[in-house]
Amino acid sequence: MKLFQKMGAALPSAKKLVSGLLDESQPPVEEDQGGFGPPGGVLWTTPLDVLSDRPKAGLPTQSAINAPLPEPAPALPPDSPDRSEALERTGLLCTDIEATSEIGGFIGACLVDSGSGLVLAETGDGRIDMEAAAALNTQIVRAEHEVIEVLDLDDHIEDILITMGKQLHFIRPLEKSPGVFLYVALDKKQANLGMARMQVGRIESTLKM
Repeated sequence: MKLFQKMGAALPSAKKLVSGLLDESQPPVEEDQGGFGPPGGVLWTTPLDVLSDRPKAGLPTQSAINAPLPEPAPALPPDSPDRSEALERTGLLCTDIEATSEIGGFIGACLVDSGSGLVLAETGDGRIDMEAAAALNTQIVRAEHEVIEVLDLDDHIEDILITMGKQLHFIRPLEKSPGVFLYVALDKKQANLGMARMQVGRIESTLKM
């Protein structure tokens, strides 16, 4: 009888010791939400350190979050040849003025931005410096615009004809882009003024800016 009493008194201490050992040796567990338990309603449990190592489906990793974003491609300047070629391929830009060489008495031609005097396209036999012609004719166009503004004329420039002793010079702003003009120089003896004006107008209508 005394033996059983001693065993009964020792059991709480032993149970407490075993419980403490289990708490220290086993990691905390949580229910595994990823599956179902076996028959009988008992859920499988997985240690927390194992769950923390599992990849989270559909979520970016920390290294992916911290990775630097790729730098955007630099924008091409408006006067870049690559930009112009790209726009011409899409049909949004057309600066082809080669047809001016078919006009009787043709000497040279160029397409000019009247805001900056920049030559956008040019063609010719080299008798005229197109860079200089573009800069000087830009001043003529600006002066004509100033005349329209000062005189308060409700009008626009259709074309400007400069008649010289040996040459004819046409300046024609684009109807769809008045800030750009087409300049054409012709030999007066070989040119037909009426036909030349019609051809310049037709070519101007094909240009897109």
